[in-house]
Amino acid sequence: MSVKEQELSPMQSGKPQHWFISDIQLMMHGMGDCNKPLHESAVLVEEITHQQIITVLHRALEVASLRGTKTLGLEDFLFLMRKDKVKLRRLLRYMHLKDKKAQLHKASSLDEEDATETDIKPATTGRRRKTCYEFLSSIDQTGELCALFEDEEEDEIKYERCYQSQRAELTSRCMDPQQYLEFSEARCTNFSEYNKGIQPPSNMSFAVARQRSLETGFSGLEAEVKPNQYALEVLSY
Repeated sequence: MSVKEQELSPMQSGKPQHWFISDIQLMMHGMGDCNKPLHESAVLVEEITHQQIITVLHRALEVASLRGTKTLGLEDFLFLMRKDKVKLRRLLRYMHLKDKKAQLHKASSLDEEDATETDIKPATTGRRRKTCYEFLSSIDQTGELCALFEDEEEDEIKYERCYQSQRAELTSRCMDPQQYLEFSEARCTNFSEYNKGIQPPSNMSFAVARQRSLETGFSGLEAEVKPNQYALEVLSY
């Protein structure tokens, strides 16, 4: 079955689950919408996002099938993004930051257990970065992909989005303290991390809701493929 035949709207497989309406409304507000965006607009955004995840999943599953594995991993998404150097560079930087964050947490826990009496040393190269490098080097015939690991070129799209931050700063000048607090919270909301100031959807933890939302993309698939931790991180990002 081709990708196009498999790509179905969430509405075609029954009533979709909407777990992130309140989060999306906050994101919309943080992007410049009114402080209470329409519920229908947030539903539409979530369904579009869900459909995009399903599309990416089907394409990644085809790559995983070619690799002969039943685990959807980071490698499958790297292969899909190999021709878009900007997005690939952005993903590599994000994975590197995830590694750094994991190393800091590990170092912090070692300090609490008196690491001076142990032989454990923090890893100099994170697992995510190592996985990315090993896979990209195996398919890189020109050296362009591996060069992205040391590429410090400015992300033009991110630079353009800085103008939006300037607009947000100008907008916040007219707010009272309560409005500014709500706006600041909205600006920090995203799909990757749980904002402690937000009530988790359906009284679930944010991590559980996010994972359930992502895993709904696997429903109805013929292949028995499960995503690993890194695959879920890529989808969340």
